[in-house]
Amino acid sequence: MVSLTQLKRPFVVGVVAERDAGAARRAASAAFREGADAVELNLASLDDDDLPGRAFFARLPGPVYTSCRRARFMTVYGAKFRQLSARADARRMELQLSALVAGAAGLDLEADTFAACADEWTRERGALRRQAEVVAAAQRARKTVIYSWHPPRKLAWREASRAVAALRDRGADFVKVVERVRSVSEALDSVRLSLRLRAAHDFPFVFLPLGPGAETVRPFMTAFGAAYLLARPASGSNRLPAQPLVARARALLDLA
Repeated sequence: MVSLTQLKRPFVVGVVAERDAGAARRAASAAFREGADAVELNLASLDDDDLPGRAFFARLPGPVYTSCRRARFMTVYGAKFRQLSARADARRMELQLSALVAGAAGLDLEADTFAACADEWTRERGALRRQAEVVAAAQRARKTVIYSWHPPRKLAWREASRAVAALRDRGADFVKVVERVRSVSEALDSVRLSLRLRAAHDFPFVFLPLGPGAETVRPFMTAFGAAYLLARPASGSNRLPAQPLVARARALLDLA
């Protein structure tokens, strides 16, 4: 299995969120057929008795890493994810570590894992220690660690720069920040910030807007510093409009 860190950057990630493992496999297969270089499989919407095993990962032609978002987050992917059962953070991380054993290429954890807060960022020592344990387990398995932050607001330059550096210091191979924007103007400022981050930091990151204007600028963020482009398969349940279709993302990168 190719490591995410070995993929030529920028690359395309197909984001899969489904209610059962069979549908997830079909959506992941479609993402690879449509040109994805890797797949993010969100485990949050799968039941404990329907989680992917070794066969799931072995049968797919490219690397698949996992996320396991909190239930309230999952509504960004569409209405069918409104009634998911909540899992404790410890359980969410346990599922992702189990997926690494089964063949996942890496995992994505949030900046406030083990100490949930409104801003999705924590400095609580106990939480950071437990995050470090998850990161260390992934590193021992030689798997990729993605640290993500989804602040529910627009960021200024200084905070954005400090945040990506702090997450890198926590052990991230890739840092992902998704800020909330309220207008096309703010979405365009995300482009400006991404350019400044690329100039200031020499590690791979993804800096993206979510909100009005995101659909317009997101397909082009790899030209402005993003290490990869999150996209959605043409088939499947992911309905996040800010993510372009995988085929479009592939075409844009091939043209660049």
